[in-house]
Amino acid sequence: MPLNMGLYTKYNKKKTYTSLAVLVLVFVFLLFCDFSSYAQVNKANPQSNTGKELEELLQKAAANIGISPALAEQLADKAFTLAQEKKEALYTIRALILSGKIKNLKGDHTTALNLYSKAATLAKQQHAVKEEIETFINIGEMVYKKGDYDQSLLLFLKADSLAGSSHLERQQATALYYIGKYNQTKGNFSQARNYYLRSLAINRKNNDSVQLALLLPSLGKYYISEGSLNLALNCYQEAFYISTRLNNQLLSADICNHLGGLYSDLKEFNKAMHYHRQALQYRQAMQYPGELAKSYNNIGRIYFGLGQLDSAEYYFKKSLVLCKSTNYKKGLVKSLVNLGSVYRLGNEPEKASVNLFSALEIATHIGYDNGIADAAIDLGDLFTAGNKLDTAIFYYKLALSKLIKTNYDEDLLRIYLGLYKCYNNKQEYKEALTYHVALLETEKKLLNVENKRQLAILNIMFDTERKEKDYRVLLKDNELKASLLKSKNTFLWLIVVALGFMILLCLYLYNRFYVKKKANKQLEELNAKISSRNAEFEKLNRELEQVSKEKDKLFSIISHELRNPLYWMQNLTEALSQKYKAMAPEKVRKTILSLDESAKNVYHLMDNLLHWSRSKLNRVHPRKGVHNLSALISETTFMYETFLRQKEIVFKKTIPDDVFINADPDLFCCVIRNLISNAIKYTPNGGSIAIGYEQHDEFVTIIISDSGKGIAVSDLKTIFATGNIALSMPGLMQEKGSGLGLKLCKDFVEMNDGKIWVESTEGSGTQFFFNVPICGQNMKSYTKEKIALME
Repeated sequence: MPLNMGLYTKYNKKKTYTSLAVLVLVFVFLLFCDFSSYAQVNKANPQSNTGKELEELLQKAAANIGISPALAEQLADKAFTLAQEKKEALYTIRALILSGKIKNLKGDHTTALNLYSKAATLAKQQHAVKEEIETFINIGEMVYKKGDYDQSLLLFLKADSLAGSSHLERQQATALYYIGKYNQTKGNFSQARNYYLRSLAINRKNNDSVQLALLLPSLGKYYISEGSLNLALNCYQEAFYISTRLNNQLLSADICNHLGGLYSDLKEFNKAMHYHRQALQYRQAMQYPGELAKSYNNIGRIYFGLGQLDSAEYYFKKSLVLCKSTNYKKGLVKSLVNLGSVYRLGNEPEKASVNLFSALEIATHIGYDNGIADAAIDLGDLFTAGNKLDTAIFYYKLALSKLIKTNYDEDLLRIYLGLYKCYNNKQEYKEALTYHVALLETEKKLLNVENKRQLAILNIMFDTERKEKDYRVLLKDNELKASLLKSKNTFLWLIVVALGFMILLCLYLYNRFYVKKKANKQLEELNAKISSRNAEFEKLNRELEQVSKEKDKLFSIISHELRNPLYWMQNLTEALSQKYKAMAPEKVRKTILSLDESAKNVYHLMDNLLHWSRSKLNRVHPRKGVHNLSALISETTFMYETFLRQKEIVFKKTIPDDVFINADPDLFCCVIRNLISNAIKYTPNGGSIAIGYEQHDEFVTIIISDSGKGIAVSDLKTIFATGNIALSMPGLMQEKGSGLGLKLCKDFVEMNDGKIWVESTEGSGTQFFFNVPICGQNMKSYTKEKIALME
């Protein structure tokens, strides 16, 4: 229906004047403001703290339960994870409750109950009374839907008591609503009305829109039971307006469901079907199985009322499947009773009895009195049609025992009518008369309700007709005002167009100036980039030249230094293979020792070449760990024992077993190998080599000293210089090297977060120093098992 045209006209005027004002402001702004400064003003993006972030996540999740269940669940899980990481107990509880609601709506009742139980336990531990009440209500709602009404009432009463003593009005209003719902289900309509009105008063006081949207449909259902259809319609309309404003499809579906029930009672089945299908559309978008089952059941009832039994059966079966999948006992009973009614009217008594007995068994098991009564009434009608009067009387009386203290007058009417017919057919007229009197009294009560209902229908029709007349008068008045406004708008739009043209011209001029300024700035930046790139290219060229020199030097090393030991090894092996029988044992031993020395030299050279090439290709990635310093050095120097014995060099290691370092063991051992190899090379026969250490707060310094010929002062300054690979000086026994060793030592020590230096006096020996990070207080507190695990 169109909106009030008077308000629409005022809105158009206001909109036009607002547009003019905005355009003028933009024009002035562009003339007097710097656009670039304005752009920077809007860059502020303050970070929210953890509490605000969690609050926003939970609010978004709650808002999306009735719109996008998947998004709601994702947000709730994210909030739960973040709350646990930040140890926010209160937000953890709220996230658990929200996740439980989503799981419950999806039909995963076991998971939902576990989440609610965890939330309840945590809430009790944290003394979070509000959240503890919410868990009682949510668990009570689950128990209520399973049909265990008395158990759910205990939880609702507990929540009401705790909320009242803690002065938590919102939670108390929710508890009162569910207590009213319990009484309505039990047929205690007057008590249900009292609880509903108490809850309504609190919700209106606190302006709780969500609770109002939940409560008003139930209150409307009560008004229907007493025939006050106009009051019921008012409740539904207000609830529908709230749910639309909240954009909550879950609430909208529930309200459409109630509106469908209202029009179904008025026998306006087309309108009833419209609202039930609208509810189904909302629920299909959310895919909550329990809610879908309700819609299918309601649509089936409409088809049943229209006498279209095949369509009714189709929808009742769809509802039955969903109720079974979610273990929704109450819905299961309703679906089975409805199918039994379809089969009973379709003259299929066997199918009818199977479904009705199943419904009766489930309802009895869960204590669902209304379900027992519904199934028993249909069984009574079924056995009456089959002339099994005693059996029919049994089931009528069973239904009567469940409804005698309630106000379900329409069901009581069916029971009294059935009992009257049965006793009348059995010619037991005294019993028949008793139930006939009860039948007449019930009809009288229903007649009063029907009179109220018809009066309410007339009131509704009268209000509708009056509103339509008012609307037509208002429509004509608005058409006249619209024609006057149109002429004024034409003039205003001319002004707007002229002003817009001026603004566009100013924008064009400003844009030309801005583009030119921006182009100049870009040219300056480009020139700066070109200069920077040229400098980078020059640097790269120098680096490429250096790399090329290193490559040439490397190939020179390989061709000179690798060829000689291999050639020497070839000659020795050839001599051994051809003449070992004729050679003296001592000469064979010396030949083998020479062959061993040549092989180790070749291996050492190849090892250094491999490490050097890997470091140049950036393929060396330190893998640091805690290691025993003494053990690493012992493992590395073991391979040089033959050389030490051969040259009669005294080797001394003074490092205790309780020193631990944090380093890459392979890189560390490579440094030790090279320094020990050099020490052996330049130490004369009968000399000495020592490995010691100095301990500091954060690192340990390893000292390798020898009694060799020392290093010239001129060579000390360039010994670790980068970018140079030179052939090394031959050893005292003319041992040859590659010149890569010390370069690798420097690179690998630095990769282990240390530094290396040398002290030497020519003719008196050399001392190499390098340090590595130490681990803890000598790691004395570590057990052997822990150290082994680290290594």
